[in-house]
Amino acid sequence: MGGYPMEDHHQPQGQQGQDPSRTQQFPPGAPQEPSVQLLQALPAERVEQREIPAEHMVLKQTFDSLVQRCQLAAQDPQTKRKLDDASKRLGYLYDKLREQTLSNNILGGLHEISRCVAGKNYQRGLEVHTAVVTSSNFSEIQAFMPILKVVMTIANKLGV
Repeated sequence: MGGYPMEDHHQPQGQQGQDPSRTQQFPPGAPQEPSVQLLQALPAERVEQREIPAEHMVLKQTFDSLVQRCQLAAQDPQTKRKLDDASKRLGYLYDKLREQTLSNNILGGLHEISRCVAGKNYQRGLEVHTAVVTSSNFSEIQAFMPILKVVMTIANKLGV
């Protein structure tokens, strides 16, 4: 060949003029890897989240405010870690509110808990929490209900 670049006729038919490192042939029916463009487009979908419906924004405001008040009052590192975790886990609740996938029973219970938290009646909030958990499909609430109980318990202990 004498140092000349390979010509296109050495590439498989249908691949001419394409960079061989960017294309890959798979046997018919074999799973194909997603393209680079597709992978780059996926994170953008996460950024473009839907808004939490207006009627449920009070939940986010109330629970976020509760976590913040507890964080300001908490002294010990273990409690601070639990509250940091709570902020992350409540994100699952907010995602479900955006997706509108929670049952009316759970939504009603969350709004009642929110009213209890706003009135600093954590004992009643914990009672409502227990009622919601026992009457719901746990897989629907497991990502956020346990931490909500932890936060109300901490708030009660700290008196915030």
